[in-house]
Amino acid sequence: MNTSGVSAVLLVVGSMTPQAVTPSARPIVFSRVCNIEPGQDAATVALAREMVTLVNERYPGAEMTVHTGRWMTGFQSLAAPLNQIRFTERHPDLERRDAFTAILLGDDDFEALQRKVAEAIDFGSCTDTQFRAPP
Repeated sequence: MNTSGVSAVLLVVGSMTPQAVTPSARPIVFSRVCNIEPGQDAATVALAREMVTLVNERYPGAEMTVHTGRWMTGFQSLAAPLNQIRFTERHPDLERRDAFTAILLGDDDFEALQRKVAEAIDFGSCTDTQFRAPP
């Protein structure tokens, strides 16, 4: 259920050095899905938009998307109504994913937004996945 229509793409890489990606090397995709706390849909969507804007403005080059909806994670019941948010990053390789993460963790404004998001979601419900994108 996409209650907000949030679907934004961020391009982030700022200070990372460009490297050629061979055709056989497939990008790394990292995804985190979290349940939104009841009554926090609007706040979560607003904070996610702020995060997208911040990253887009400060770190052009990497990709990050945010979507609301419902994804099956863990042992959820289909009968339980849940609104979720999914943050996805796409990186050329693991080294640049690690560099991107380190850059964001050093950004005070991003960290402040991340703390606010943690108050609007059930952080214990978050499920992370990482995989290579299909060719």
